[in-house]
Amino acid sequence: MSKIVTLDETIEVQRPLYEVFAYVSEFSRIEEWDPAVARGIKLTPGVPAVGSEYRIDMNAGFSLHYRMLEFEKNSRMLMTVNSRLFTAREEILFEKVGKRTRVRYIANFDFPAPLAAFSRLYPAAMDRVGKSAMAGLKESLEDNFETPHESKLLATADRLIFPGIWRFTKLGYRESRRRWNAVSAYQGDRHALITGATSGLGLAAARQLAELGARLTVVARSKSKARKLVADLKAQTGNDRVVFEIADLSLMSEVHALCDRLLAAGEPIDMLINNAGALFNPRQQTAEGFENSFALLLLSPYILTERLHPLLQKAESPRIVNVLSGGMYSQKIKVNDLQSQRGSYSGSVAYARAKRGLMILTEEWAEIWGDSGIVVNAMHPGWADTPGVETALPGFYRVTKRLLRTPEEGADTAVWLAASTEAARVSGKFWLDREQHPSHLSGRTQETADERHQLLKTLEELRESTIAKKWKRHRKTSA
Repeated sequence: MSKIVTLDETIEVQRPLYEVFAYVSEFSRIEEWDPAVARGIKLTPGVPAVGSEYRIDMNAGFSLHYRMLEFEKNSRMLMTVNSRLFTAREEILFEKVGKRTRVRYIANFDFPAPLAAFSRLYPAAMDRVGKSAMAGLKESLEDNFETPHESKLLATADRLIFPGIWRFTKLGYRESRRRWNAVSAYQGDRHALITGATSGLGLAAARQLAELGARLTVVARSKSKARKLVADLKAQTGNDRVVFEIADLSLMSEVHALCDRLLAAGEPIDMLINNAGALFNPRQQTAEGFENSFALLLLSPYILTERLHPLLQKAESPRIVNVLSGGMYSQKIKVNDLQSQRGSYSGSVAYARAKRGLMILTEEWAEIWGDSGIVVNAMHPGWADTPGVETALPGFYRVTKRLLRTPEEGADTAVWLAASTEAARVSGKFWLDREQHPSHLSGRTQETADERHQLLKTLEELRESTIAKKWKRHRKTSA
């Protein structure tokens, strides 16, 4: 004989009803607030609706299959649950109570005969499960988490290299993930600009932010790839507020033209993710005469970020996220050889030096723009399995393939820095897996104050000279 167990739990939070519903209704995010859940996976594309299905993997080693039966926006969700242990119907009700929101969870579990005896013997166990989940949801929605502080233990492990390098792998990601908090901050009224979004980390970040409801502008070189990307993101996430801009970011004329279009449109930018990148071997120059690594990885994000500063200032909580690389740890900026013209050329060294330069810019922007509320951070995605890594570093890829993270795992910290409430409280830092890491592992990579000044001066001069060239060409074309 089966046994029916009913749970009925209610919480109230100081959040608008529409924000609470937006967070809870994307049910795959249950892993953020239910401590019994290992992973939530959405099985159907589009926005949550009648017919949406989810697989919820439990820490206890079994999975639940959810299907949405009824869905009333900002009011009610009714789902069926199937598993090898029980079936259930779960209803979640939402109600505005003054300036607060009340969430009521009602579940009826049907345990088959073999497990019915257990449910009768340990009725408090199911009650604890419900209370624990709702307490987790309340904590997530209150969104009052501390920003992680720099850890001396992590810094020591990094400086010793081998104790810290395993954190770049998927094992490091999984270990860190156990300590993460929810990202429940509402993104529906925020606008993200992401470069290099057609594949790898940029694509993963774009998809995650689209799922969170943000308006997206993705920057790509290829119009056909950009159109496909936008169509795919809309179909997969149900977010129809995704547009593209076309620009080859290795060409400063196109960077300036992109900035001109965005500035003319005037839409505030809440999140700018400088992700576009590639590793070049042998040494190559752009049509404008710049070494490719320097142009794409350092000069381009410098010009883009500097010129979009007015749009960042218009946003309520603006964030800049610069995507770097662990290779940065091995190199010092060469301010007298920014374009790798001296000695033999190494694509990986040029790449690492450009990323080192972007870390310097991260720290400088954080200091210069701190009073205006613009938060600037840099992150390392770890060793991620992306097309760029496979193409540019085939030997490394073959050796480490089994330890590589997914692009989604690699992009997580960039999305967290752009979207979470607590990440807005710290600026100018270097992050891996939502944890602060040192920007240098030894003094030999540390630049002097004079070298910083020279780097900034050189980049500023190039920004102004490329603007002048752009307008000169424009006048010739107009004439």
